[in-house]
Amino acid sequence: MFKDFAHRHSPCTVNGEPDVVILSRETKATTVIGKEYMYNGLFSSKSSVKPGDIVRNESSYLVQTLRTTTEKDKYCSLIKTNALIEVQRYQQAYDANDNPVGDAEFTSVAADVVCFAQYVTAQLRQQEPGLLPSTVFTLQLQTTVDVRDPQDSSLSAPDRIVIGGKTYQVDVVDRIKYPNLLHVQLSEDRR
Repeated sequence: MFKDFAHRHSPCTVNGEPDVVILSRETKATTVIGKEYMYNGLFSSKSSVKPGDIVRNESSYLVQTLRTTTEKDKYCSLIKTNALIEVQRYQQAYDANDNPVGDAEFTSVAADVVCFAQYVTAQLRQQEPGLLPSTVFTLQLQTTVDVRDPQDSSLSAPDRIVIGGKTYQVDVVDRIKYPNLLHVQLSEDRR
């Protein structure tokens, strides 16, 4: 099927590697999120695309799911990214002799990370009952981004995410909800 629609092939990159995709909007969408951010992508059987990859053309997309067709083409659900974030961690700086230098502070561990950010509304709370009462944003991002679960014993304080200059505290890092993607819940950072 992929080769039958050569006139619809669009050049793209998958994690920086050149590829070709047939991109279309999710047709059954009834919400603004569904109409604006949800896409379908069809890749050839030879493509290296897999869940969690970033597909770029004039926009960036995260691959949420992948199914192979009867002709072995790769049919994907994609979500268009809408935010650049920075991940910060509360850390102590040390000198060459392992002596603490200054006070512990939030330092950047990842910058310019593309992701899909969604503001939590009452309607979203009804659709996703696993959201914490304090959650104001949810993020979807690649598992390669170093965001740690707040229960991680190596952390002295939960990680911080910066979106548009405003800081949020990481409350939940779900590695199971989406294959090869993190689903992160954020609350207002009052530290």
